[in-house]
Amino acid sequence: MKALVYHGNKDVRVEDVNQPQLKDELVKLKIDYCGICATDMEEYYYGPKYISHDTPHPISGKKTPLIVGHEATGTVVEVGKNVTDIIVGTRVVFNGILSCEECYFCDRGLTNQCPQAVIIAFGDDGAMAEYAVWKGSEVIPLPDNVTSIEAALAEPAAVAHHAVAKSNFSEGDSIAILGCGTVGLLALQIAKAKGAKVYAIDKRLESLKMARKLGANAVIDANLDMEKRKGQLMELTGGIGPDVVIDAAGGRDTPVEAVDLVRTGGTVVLVAVYTAKPEFDFNEIMFREVNVVGSLGYQRSDVESVVSLISQKKIKTDMLVSQIIGIDQVVDVGYGKMLSGSKDFFRILVSPSQ
Repeated sequence: MKALVYHGNKDVRVEDVNQPQLKDELVKLKIDYCGICATDMEEYYYGPKYISHDTPHPISGKKTPLIVGHEATGTVVEVGKNVTDIIVGTRVVFNGILSCEECYFCDRGLTNQCPQAVIIAFGDDGAMAEYAVWKGSEVIPLPDNVTSIEAALAEPAAVAHHAVAKSNFSEGDSIAILGCGTVGLLALQIAKAKGAKVYAIDKRLESLKMARKLGANAVIDANLDMEKRKGQLMELTGGIGPDVVIDAAGGRDTPVEAVDLVRTGGTVVLVAVYTAKPEFDFNEIMFREVNVVGSLGYQRSDVESVVSLISQKKIKTDMLVSQIIGIDQVVDVGYGKMLSGSKDFFRILVSPSQ
């Protein structure tokens, strides 16, 4: 089968590899679509950072070369003999967190907090290939009214859902979202679906336009200076500030901005991956009783929730699909467009059969 394989820094190859072997507890999927994540691009240009490269991952026993891709949807074509609740022909997404299933955190369903947890394609073969295998217990069937293109964004939507859930907001609360890329715009929709007033903040005009289409109560241009941005947000929230700020931007200063913008006693959720260390004024956090919460990945329940939201047409993941390409185009078109800073796209999907 054709697959995109990571060997090292700036070394990703389209290869003809053996189809993955089915084991008793696994299902085999024909991959319909696999999304390109910013982390995929960063591993290519600047890695290996997170991928198991020199040392095999303790759970899978694998290291590079590894098949890339972790945002995928597919159709079950084979079922292991121990899998009794999934049948051939079922379209699915999956919980892509690989965890030990034995530790304190896994016992409590907190698989993303497992010390050995890793996303597929970083510690095991991923899904940017014609076929992939995954645990039958971790695949989630898709309702008939959810298209494969909609489902292809279930993984980043699960990341967004987890971040919104970590905020513990109440219906009617206000949420400001810093950074309206794919995860930020998915968080916007999820928060709206759950009854929040949502304010979108971004530098890209295209992102602000999309935020409006997806239901933002107001948008704020992040190119304005900080005082003007804060002034607009304070005006929108009656001079108090939003109840929650979700930082999906991951800039050097955005966590500090989030703390500055949130109301006293409010919550800041950090869902981005940061390349530079922000400098917090911890006295401000303490005196204003700001809750700063990390949000890492997702859990199976988040994937199930977003599939339900997509099925109910409460979130529109397909509006964020900007282009569909073949595996041969991933490096030049996919990674290249992301690195260029092009402002005219959100998510690029890969069709392995294309």
